[in-house]
Amino acid sequence: MLQELQRYYQCQTVRERMLEFLGEAVFIAANDGCSEVWESTSPNHLLSYLQSGLEVDRSLWDRNSLIAHLDLEYHNFDNPAAPWLDPERAFQLQQPVLDASRHILGNAGIMPLTLVSGRGFHLVWAVRRDSKAFRRLAGLGYVTLSLQARYAEPCSPDDASVDLDTGRAFAGLGLVLDFVWHRVLKEIAPGATISVQPAAIEVGPEVHGREIVAFDLSEYGDPLHTRRIRLPFSAYLKPKQFEWLLGEDEIRRLLPIFEVPLYGMSSEQAIRVARDPEAVIELSRHGSTAIPNASEPMEALLDHYQACELRAFHDEFYRQLADQEPFPAGLGAMHVPDAPGCVQWLLEYPNDWLLKPAALQHVVRVLMALGWNPASIAHLIYATYLKDCDWHDTWMRLDPLNRALFYTRLFAGMIVTGSDKLIDFNCVSHQEKGQCPNPDCPSNLITYRDMLLKRRRH
Repeated sequence: MLQELQRYYQCQTVRERMLEFLGEAVFIAANDGCSEVWESTSPNHLLSYLQSGLEVDRSLWDRNSLIAHLDLEYHNFDNPAAPWLDPERAFQLQQPVLDASRHILGNAGIMPLTLVSGRGFHLVWAVRRDSKAFRRLAGLGYVTLSLQARYAEPCSPDDASVDLDTGRAFAGLGLVLDFVWHRVLKEIAPGATISVQPAAIEVGPEVHGREIVAFDLSEYGDPLHTRRIRLPFSAYLKPKQFEWLLGEDEIRRLLPIFEVPLYGMSSEQAIRVARDPEAVIELSRHGSTAIPNASEPMEALLDHYQACELRAFHDEFYRQLADQEPFPAGLGAMHVPDAPGCVQWLLEYPNDWLLKPAALQHVVRVLMALGWNPASIAHLIYATYLKDCDWHDTWMRLDPLNRALFYTRLFAGMIVTGSDKLIDFNCVSHQEKGQCPNPDCPSNLITYRDMLLKRRRH
C-alpha cells in the first residue's frame, strides 16, 4: 500500500487541494496509522510526509483565523471496526445529524466545508482574527489561569505561543457550538433511531451493540494547540490500528480510504469515491478546499446563542465558579454523603475512569440530584484530578481544571435545559454501559433520577 499512496500523493491537484486547506496552520502532524503517536512539525514538511505515504493533519490553531470544527462520527463500542465494515449503514445513521447541523448553521448563513472521513463528517469554517465575531467570541470565553500559563509557553515548531485572545475565542466558540448541539438534538429527536451524544459516551446495547452517533464537542475541552483535523485528500489510515482484530488481509481489503470533500455528492457516492484512488484524484480537479470565511454570518449565530436558555445557564455557571471556594488540591478519597458506591468508586479510582465522558456525566447527574451546584461539582472533579493516581503525562498535555469545567458545564447544561431526558439514569443501563463497578451494590439509581427530575421541575 505504501507505494500506492506514494504514487497517489504525486498528483499535483491532490497537493494543491491539501495546501488550500492548510492555509495558515501553525503546524502539521503525521501518522502511519499503526500507532497513536503523531509527529508534529512545520507545514513546510508536508512534502516529506506525503513522500512517506502518511496520513496528515493540520492544527486547528491558525495564524490568521479561528477555525471552527464540528466532528460527527459513528462509534460502536462493541465492534469498533463497524463503520469500515459497513460504511453505508454508519453514514446513513449520521445523515439526520448532518442535515440538522447544516440546516441550523445555514439559518445563520454559515456554509461550512463538509469533509467525509472513514467514519463520519467534519464541518469546517473560519472566523477571521480581525472580525467583530472573533472579538465577540473572545469576550465570551473563559480561560483558566493554569491554561493561560500553558498558552503563554512556546508550544509550536517555531516556538510560537497561543495568544490569550485566541484562547478565549476558542473557549467562546465551544459555548456557541454547545448551543448548536442543543438545537441539533431538538431537531432530530422526533425521528431519532440511534442515540446521539455530545462525545464518545457509552450507551446500553441495541441489536448492533453499544452504538452511537457522536456530535463530538470534546476538542473544546482541550487546549487549542493540542487539537488537529485531517487534511482533505489525505489518506485515512486509522483501520491499521485494528489489524489485531481484523487481520492483515481484511485491512488490505478495506484500505485505501481518503478524506474527501462532499462537493454536492450523496454520502453513498462519497463513500465509493473515497475508496477509489483514481476517483479521488479526479475529484481533486474540481472545486476548492479553502476553509470558507464565515466571520459575518458567525455574528448571526452568536445572536441566536445569546438569546437562548443555554446562554443563561452558562452565565450562571461562571458566576457560581467565581463565588465557589475550590476544594484543597490533591485531597484524599473524599466521601460524598448519600452518594451511591459507583460515584465513590470514581472518586477513589479516577484513572482512567474519570477521564471518560460517560463517567463524568454520571458524577454530574448524581451530584446534581443531591443538590450540588455545577461549579462545586467541577471543583470536586478538578481536585480529584490532582490526586496522585499515576496520570503519567496526561496533565502535561491537558489542563485538569479546564477539562473538569468543560464536561461539568456540558452535562449540567443538558440537565438544566431538559435536553438530557435521563432515560438511561438507572442501574440496568449503567451496568449495560460497562460503567458499574459492583452490580451487587445496595443503591438504586432510579432514586437519584427521581430526585433530579424533582429538582428540575422546581
